[in-house]
Amino acid sequence: MTASTRTTDGRVGYEKYSLAGNTFLIVDETRTPLPDDATRSSFARWVLDPFFGVGGADNVLYLAHAPDGAALTFRIFEQDGSETLSCGNGLLSAGHYAARSLREAREPGGEGRAWTFLTEIPRGRPRQVRVGEGAENGHMWVNVGAPRAVPETLYRPGAGLPGHVPSARPGDPAEHQSLLEVELAVDRPPRNCLPDTGVPWPDRLSGHLVFTGEPHLVLVSAHGAPALGKELFARAPTPESIDLMEFLGARINLRYKEAFPEGVHVNFVDLGGSTPRYRTWERAINQETLACGTGALACAHVLLARHLVPDGPVTLQPHRANWHRPGTHLRVTPGPDGLVLDGRPAHICSGTVPSRQDLPPRQEIPQ
Repeated sequence: MTASTRTTDGRVGYEKYSLAGNTFLIVDETRTPLPDDATRSSFARWVLDPFFGVGGADNVLYLAHAPDGAALTFRIFEQDGSETLSCGNGLLSAGHYAARSLREAREPGGEGRAWTFLTEIPRGRPRQVRVGEGAENGHMWVNVGAPRAVPETLYRPGAGLPGHVPSARPGDPAEHQSLLEVELAVDRPPRNCLPDTGVPWPDRLSGHLVFTGEPHLVLVSAHGAPALGKELFARAPTPESIDLMEFLGARINLRYKEAFPEGVHVNFVDLGGSTPRYRTWERAINQETLACGTGALACAHVLLARHLVPDGPVTLQPHRANWHRPGTHLRVTPGPDGLVLDGRPAHICSGTVPSRQDLPPRQEIPQ
């Protein structure tokens, strides 16, 4: 019996999952439905609070039966109580939970070991994705479909950041046209983030925009600012490297707030080793996370579309997660019906907590 089946007297059960350093609290509303979004939001705010709640998790994932009964809704709430669109590693974790606890929701016939989830609920046009059990023990996969152009509600090209579709090669698949190439002006990071090596800071950085369930800006570190790659992808964690990623993610979102009214994920990719490495600063959370599933999908798509890696499956290492767990990786496989993300979620623990805490609002400490 899981904690999600034991909610009584206003208490909510959860299952904690981890994948590549991303952590989630899964609430199974197929068994214990919550009354409304206000409850979901307030629960996420307090339970994710690292000081006054459970903490130790990036998001709360709510799973429920879809209205037609043929799928499960996948809803993801942030630490500030807001709802965002999707999460690759969260979908893999939700699939693992479904495999353990929701066999009755499994797709009939066919492979028989897959589930349909509805994501991107806040957009008003839910998107179906399929999540299934992989051939390797404990592995899960999610097919998110073909990458898309960033929706116009999330990207306004007329607000100071115009983009253009890069030239394609003969035989390139149509989904490569989902990419937009952009040129960004980024202030030189302060010296406590990036030591002055005498190399001039470039006027512009080149990146690509793509939508893989979340809006992503992907910058390959060798394109425009090699010095960034050396510092961002240091072998061991340093305060300078962490501060540099925070500076770049926050500064890009601040400078281009009108172009990205709801924020954009900022990814840097390094091709200096045998396996591509990446780091992601996430919107809504407003900080870097150890890994990002939709970020891995976006980075792999850019590398494949720009012919920076051979055609076929792309293995990526979330660099910050590798500082703590060397060898951590995610795999992205292109196929005729979209991109497939593969990873191995881990169930950490089960718990039951009150649905709310009547705590006074947190006060900012005067400076």
